[in-house]
Amino acid sequence: MREEEIRSAVRHARSEFADRIEALQPEQWDADSWCTGWRIRDVLGHLVWLAESSPISVWVLVPIRGAGRADRELDRIARRVGQEPVPELTSRLRAAPIRSANLRGLGDVLVHAADTLRPVGLEFEVSPLEVVPVLDVYKGLFGRLVFHATPANGRRLVATDARWVSGQGPEISGRAIDLLLLLANRRQVIPLLEGPGVAGL
Repeated sequence: MREEEIRSAVRHARSEFADRIEALQPEQWDADSWCTGWRIRDVLGHLVWLAESSPISVWVLVPIRGAGRADRELDRIARRVGQEPVPELTSRLRAAPIRSANLRGLGDVLVHAADTLRPVGLEFEVSPLEVVPVLDVYKGLFGRLVFHATPANGRRLVATDARWVSGQGPEISGRAIDLLLLLANRRQVIPLLEGPGVAGL
């Protein structure tokens, strides 16, 4: 994807995600998400903070402030920001600048949309063609560093709704978005995947 295509995809995904969260019942904002210990509103708060922060604050200041425990600091921030009124947070997400055109930002929205919507029985619609470039990023070093797990190691991943194949070993097949969620260590998607490589996940 070209730079402007990435910016457009991130902008559209943020707007769609904000619309879907706003449309939930207020009590659903406090429902559990797929992120352990986070409510739906906390995941939204996390996304807002990521969108409004500079890359320096995300990649440098978080580990420093968290004394080397980035996950703990991110958890604290998400809960703090998630306490703000949800309509205010969704407005901030729509208005947040796109500081750099990178596929990691698109992946943040796609993964966290599933984290929030799937637990309440909803789906975030996205074109497989937009997911495929993010799959390449998550399959690499970025995914291993951020998600602390490599559930697809030693397996061949095959998208059933796009022309994308990666890796060697027993095959795991599924929609591009579900393969992305697997790479993001969302093991809730395992029942949606097929193939001999699913065994042992």
